[in-house]
Amino acid sequence: MHTLRSLACVVTVFGWLFASASTFAAETPASAETDRLAASLEEKASTIGSHLLSGFKENSAVLPGIGLAEGVSEITGVAISPMLGISAVGAWKYWHTEASARASLPWYCQPWAWGTGLTLIGICLFKDLFGAAVPGILKKPLDWIELFENKASALVASAAFVPLVALAMSDYERIQPDQANAVLTGSGLAVAPLANVIHASLQSPWVTVPLSLALFGVIWLTSHAIHVLIALSPFSLVDSGLKLMKLSVLALLTGCAAMIHTVSPVPAMVVCGIIALVSLLLARWSFRLLVFGSVMVTDLLFGKNTESGDVREQGLRAFLARPLQGIPARSRGRLEIDATSGQVWFVRRPWLILPVKKIALPVDGLVMCKGLLYPSLGQRHTPDSKVRRLCLLLPRYRGVELSIATRLRCTETLDSALVRGFKAARQWFIDVTSSAAGTESKLSS
Repeated sequence: MHTLRSLACVVTVFGWLFASASTFAAETPASAETDRLAASLEEKASTIGSHLLSGFKENSAVLPGIGLAEGVSEITGVAISPMLGISAVGAWKYWHTEASARASLPWYCQPWAWGTGLTLIGICLFKDLFGAAVPGILKKPLDWIELFENKASALVASAAFVPLVALAMSDYERIQPDQANAVLTGSGLAVAPLANVIHASLQSPWVTVPLSLALFGVIWLTSHAIHVLIALSPFSLVDSGLKLMKLSVLALLTGCAAMIHTVSPVPAMVVCGIIALVSLLLARWSFRLLVFGSVMVTDLLFGKNTESGDVREQGLRAFLARPLQGIPARSRGRLEIDATSGQVWFVRRPWLILPVKKIALPVDGLVMCKGLLYPSLGQRHTPDSKVRRLCLLLPRYRGVELSIATRLRCTETLDSALVRGFKAARQWFIDVTSSAAGTESKLSS
């Protein structure tokens, strides 16, 4: 609650500062060239807004409503699934625009743009539907490629889609201070300065564009974290559950957005607000998972296997598997070994520029675990106890686990539960087929 109050105070202060700056700028005489450029920019923003938002230019509501709800809903939907969101919005705008005006629509409303996007979405849907019948590990390369597609489409959306929607909102949500004062004063609230702040903020692209980009970035981070979990999960059931959860949120948002003109813009704004709040609370965790997934998948696709000699020369790159001594999980760093004492250190430099932090890992009971995608370093005190994972090593270290275990002075090297399951299934299949072959040979003899 204290954080929310602080955030509200910061927003209010910035709003007052911006309103004062806007008033000062309005009173300062500008040159003819500046006026001409400003008029040209306003005309372009108005043209873009007329194509992006289908709200009314002069809405019957005095306070921001229809256009704001449409813009925020579009940004939220595109942040959850950039390619699907851009393609769906583009196709909808194209088919709801008169044929004579379609040529002037933005790029993502053209058939070549949304047609290509929907085709790629169809391929991904085909992969998800028919890939559920096969083991999850067999379709992982396609999930890894889809992870990079999500990054690329988000980059395109943040550069060429979100600013256009923000310009449209700043053009459509124009309210007069006296009208806003009349409505708010009628409610018994003395908020005349607030009306000026809202009036100046909603009309300025310098406010709407950064806020829209921030909203898009925060929501996309959480959505992309789901993609990372899907890409690194070897279980088809987990993949299906995560994708179903994401589609359910999109369906809820679409249903509320459909009620903006027919019922009320309030449900759409409430849903978008809840999504944004949850995403903001998970932003730090999502960012660490973004880095973790990007490094791991890049190493899986393009990394080469490490030789035993390279481990000694280059060190061991790893991520923390759990919080240790104030350092959060999924923090990136490297493992260093003190040759004298045998102490293993996890060394981390936050944000690549801050001072180096070192934490000591437990020395007793270290265990090297072989993984299907990447090995890990764990600890257990007795052979019967459960392994407690400490660090996750990069996929490039697969195949040299024994050398790493020797260097780290691990007590044993184990297969992960998933690898043991695959080996047990393979052994069962070999036993069954060999028994069947032996029975068949006896019958033939």
